[in-house]
Amino acid sequence: MAEKEQRIQPRTLKGFNDYLPEQALRRQVVQERLRHVFERWGYQPLETPTLEYADVLLGRYGAEAEKLIYRFTDNGGRDVALRYDQTVPFARVVAQYGEKLARPFRRYQFQRVWRGENTGRGREREFTQCDVDVAGAASPVVDAETLVIAAEGYRAIGFPRVQVLVNDRTLFDDLGISKEEVISIDKLDKIGAEGVIRELVERGREEAAATDLLSRLQSAEPPARLKDVLAMAEDFGMPEGVLQFEPTLARGLEYYTSTILEVRSPDYTAGSIGGGGRYDALIRRFTGRDVPAVGFSFGLERVIEALEAVGAFSGMRAAPAAVAIALGRAQLRWAGDVAARLRAAGVSVAMATDPDGGAGKQLGAAGKLGARYALLVGESEAAAQQVALKDLESGQQETLGLDEVVQRLTATVP
Repeated sequence: MAEKEQRIQPRTLKGFNDYLPEQALRRQVVQERLRHVFERWGYQPLETPTLEYADVLLGRYGAEAEKLIYRFTDNGGRDVALRYDQTVPFARVVAQYGEKLARPFRRYQFQRVWRGENTGRGREREFTQCDVDVAGAASPVVDAETLVIAAEGYRAIGFPRVQVLVNDRTLFDDLGISKEEVISIDKLDKIGAEGVIRELVERGREEAAATDLLSRLQSAEPPARLKDVLAMAEDFGMPEGVLQFEPTLARGLEYYTSTILEVRSPDYTAGSIGGGGRYDALIRRFTGRDVPAVGFSFGLERVIEALEAVGAFSGMRAAPAAVAIALGRAQLRWAGDVAARLRAAGVSVAMATDPDGGAGKQLGAAGKLGARYALLVGESEAAAQQVALKDLESGQQETLGLDEVVQRLTATVP
């Protein structure tokens, strides 16, 4: 007697997601709009491997962040790790192919990254970053460019309003704040001033000194270089009221050296929707010399969640605009010709799969697909080279010539 086949429960790991058609379409639309913005500014695409040698990634993010790296020994005995972000792989690429790359090298990159952290709203273990970076230019011009691209990108994908918070990491150096203390200051939004002061005390400061330090930081003025960056961003067309100097903005990653930025939406309360900054010393780990670089990352999952909160996807659906229905196998040729002509005009058309199933059954299937129109082709329509166009929302139906159908659908289907 044959053994009973054991069924496997279909499931996904916590923090790892499937994106069904409606969600996948939203992700695709956002990425296409961002790609359009980035390419208009002269950025070029780049892709890097999912796996890196572990020593490429380690020592770049700080002790707390590196606890989240997925690291393991592969079947060949190599110490490897999953991509934690796209900035360090970008730095490796600049170091590895430096002579082949134009300077400054402007690149954009849309790929998934992995972090073994606690999951929550807007926080997953596998997520997609949409990055723009420039390597090989120390000028504040590219910092300003990055600020404007960030703001322009959020407008392009549907945010009615955003705030771009900006600071300069040298401000912490000027006030004698250590890297460990920066990690505490970075938690200000989460634990409040009292929590930050408590952590500063735990790290060795007297309470009065910690309180005074936080007060001086909160009232600090922008460093001279950052003032130049902000002025240039306005010259480049940054909308009034979008930029905001925030002296306590820290961005926890250790590799930032100067300008840092974070974008927030007043309509989204789960945290920032993107961030970045200047990291002039990161590439030195590969080359032995500093290579100036600055960049910004849009976190796709948080961006999608925030856009859903402002209703940016209303009316968007993952469905064909129309379904071509042949009422009998003999009508498949004309139904196929109709569908091909519409596709050539930019209209998405699916073919019904049961030509002998009858009109009612096939119309029901078209409705379940979410199509707006049905293109019915019976014997008389095929003979006259016409189409019975049925609006599946209103129920209205009329028989038209093919040119009229193309004109109607290209005018009404987005």
